[in-house]
Amino acid sequence: MELIVNIVREFPLISITLFSFAITLFLTLLYKKFTNQEKSMERMKKQKEFREKQKQFRDEPQKLLELQNEMMQMSMEQMRESFKPLLISFLPLIFAFGFLKRVYTEAAIGDIISWQVNLPLVGTGAGWFLSYILLSLIFNSVLRKVLKVY
Repeated sequence: MELIVNIVREFPLISITLFSFAITLFLTLLYKKFTNQEKSMERMKKQKEFREKQKQFRDEPQKLLELQNEMMQMSMEQMRESFKPLLISFLPLIFAFGFLKRVYTEAAIGDIISWQVNLPLVGTGAGWFLSYILLSLIFNSVLRKVLKVY
């Protein structure tokens, strides 16, 4: 543990970037494995069609309501399907965040990413958690495109 703390202390941005990438890759692969990607792609196409149909039927409230009900059913189905990977990843994520908190606290790292302004709620920079969130958002969108996860 001391070795990891020393590495984090020496290279805080690189270490949080690697941790963020590893966790996001794990979550993306888990999501891909436990969701039906063909169904997800079909749903995306249908949602796109629904949005186009909504534009056509703006003046017909009854037809618009039917389309919205169908979209709501698809959203519920998608939420049910994504629940399984969420449950599977919950426990490993708790351990990962506990580990990261311990390591970055022991390393006494303050702001990993800093900016020149004092922003409300976040201050002058991002600690390990906010840095993780920002980096994981980037990695998530890139990995989903590269791994073709829908």
